[in-house]
Amino acid sequence: MKLLEGKKVLITGARKGIGRGIAITLANEGADVGINDILDDEFVEKLLQIISNKGVKATFHKGDVSSIEGINSVFDSFMEKHGQIDILVNNAIFPDQQKPFFETDETYWDRMMNLSLKGYFFASQRAAKEMISIGRGGRIICLSSVHSYVAMPNWTAYGTAKMALRRMVKGIAADLAGKDITANCIAPGAISNKLPDIDDDSVDGPPHNPDDLKLFVPSAKGGLPSDIANAVLYLSSDLGQYVNGETLLVDGGMIASQRMHDYVLYGYSFPRRSIS
Repeated sequence: MKLLEGKKVLITGARKGIGRGIAITLANEGADVGINDILDDEFVEKLLQIISNKGVKATFHKGDVSSIEGINSVFDSFMEKHGQIDILVNNAIFPDQQKPFFETDETYWDRMMNLSLKGYFFASQRAAKEMISIGRGGRIICLSSVHSYVAMPNWTAYGTAKMALRRMVKGIAADLAGKDITANCIAPGAISNKLPDIDDDSVDGPPHNPDDLKLFVPSAKGGLPSDIANAVLYLSSDLGQYVNGETLLVDGGMIASQRMHDYVLYGYSFPRRSIS
């Protein structure tokens, strides 16, 4: 039996990158997958086809998950088509994650917090309500970042939101004690956001050049969407059922070796998280 046979999964920001990789990986393990994104284009169409070809249900739920109204619209659509939710993966992010401190205005700050913190909170809240009403337990997983551990120039707003997520899942885990619902974060490191061909059902595209990372990452290479997707699979399945309120670093050892600052000081531009 596959690890997620019969499970119903909603993934926000799943059109490309890490979200796409998570969707394909969980479908490979038998989950019916609902993907969300603010855009509806050929990438969505091809991803739905790739998932459906694996013999599971694939649905799309367009919407902006930075507002409660948008979140409820997405969940209403998902519940109508799937009838239950077992796993929520909060992955949505917007492209401009870097912003110099003195260029960070109220509009940018609010946009960052509304999507990366408020949106994750209220999506988790709605998912938990649905999970409790059905009585099957569930999993809530939020995508954080290595930027939640180490401060770097121009990443202050993003890092603040991602650090707050780590505290948030601890609170959610405590709030949902006895409900058989776990809440955890995954903090990706330098993950390649290069996509495979649009018709390719591979999770990963081309990797980073290892020569750019070997001095700063003990694993001597960059990460791939599959590295994050496999971590999500672990936390989503019974394999990770006793992990709760925690953050799993998937960074090749960059934070452990305290080399993240060196990565910038030596003139490299830290790769953005895969854009979804």
